Amino acid sequence: MARMVTNPSSRAMSFDPDKFENIHQVGGIRTGTLDCPVAGGGRGVRVALVDTGSGLRFTVALDRGGDIVDARYQQHALAYLTPNELVPPNHAHQAGIEWIYGWAGGLVTTCGPQYVGGPRVEDGVQTNLHGHYSNLPAAVEELVNPDPHRGQLDMRLALRVRDSRMFGPVMEVRRVMRCTLGRPEITIEDEVTNRANMRSAHHWLYHCNLGYPLLDRGARFIYRGRAQHWVLPVPPGQTLLQPISAAAMNRLKRVTDPLPEHAGFGERGLIVEVTPDKRGLCHVGLLNPKLNLALELSYPAKAMPRMANWQHYGPRGSYVSGLEPFSGSLIGKALDKHPKAEQYLEPGESRKYSLTIRVLSGAAELRGLAACDGPVVP
Repeated sequence: MARMVTNPSSRAMSFDPDKFENIHQVGGIRTGTLDCPVAGGGRGVRVALVDTGSGLRFTVALDRGGDIVDARYQQHALAYLTPNELVPPNHAHQAGIEWIYGWAGGLVTTCGPQYVGGPRVEDGVQTNLHGHYSNLPAAVEELVNPDPHRGQLDMRLALRVRDSRMFGPVMEVRRVMRCTLGRPEITIEDEVTNRANMRSAHHWLYHCNLGYPLLDRGARFIYRGRAQHWVLPVPPGQTLLQPISAAAMNRLKRVTDPLPEHAGFGERGLIVEVTPDKRGLCHVGLLNPKLNLALELSYPAKAMPRMANWQHYGPRGSYVSGLEPFSGSLIGKALDKHPKAEQYLEPGESRKYSLTIRVLSGAAELRGLAACDGPVVP
């Protein structure tokens, strides 16, 4: 009689290990180097290709902090990808807004570990757009593939990233990415530690960039809480908070077609103090009823008390919106009056973060996410 390995999730797949010998027939993690035509035939980028065996597949850019670039569920792309494609990290892109020259987009771009948001002077330091993290290579410390023949369905990728210089700061990030064979779900667990002998500013943000066809007219964002509205003025890379009505804020939760005013640097969005559930978890997402598909992010409110919903509905393909849970401040303590806008790590101090990404399909799962929705108020 065939042996079946059953995933405990109600909608997850089951696997019969008597019918395959190689795990990559049903899922798992492979590593290699991905060439980029845009880079002119230069060196490629180390990647991990992850197949969850559930229809969810994604690429981890090992040379760019272990962030997630392209991601698909069945035939549908989930993430926005820039025209840059995936190119090697470049330290020249760590000044001003030069970050956007090398940014690939993707499902998760991590920002920090010292500062996030636009360039500004903070504590006497000239910051750059979204910090250094995504231009830093990761060391692979552990790669564990599932083994259904032994009843093991979990897969794990453990990485270490350092943002360092002589005389400090020295910030170390240990990242563990977890998936379970048969579930369309990713969990990222990060621990950020100050390894220097002096205090360091610390802000952290997960820039989750959603794109077509998941992002399309008729889709809607799921979240609730207290919000502030921003637009992007001149000079680029800096944000401006503007008061608008609660009704206008809630209209921003409906996805539109491309907007002419979003050509170039045009953008808008909300900074939301999301209302968590009884367990202290925030549940936010994007629901597309036309595709019968949704993407959910869940994370502890204590670690990341706010989220930005960035919207850039540019014409001619520059069509993206981000859900961005964060700790610290996007705009700097001079403008940001939130009690946790200013953050530091003392020497040896650590802070932990986690983010779970789930792909949802079917009426019941979409109703479950929709139940997390509610109004945003100023």
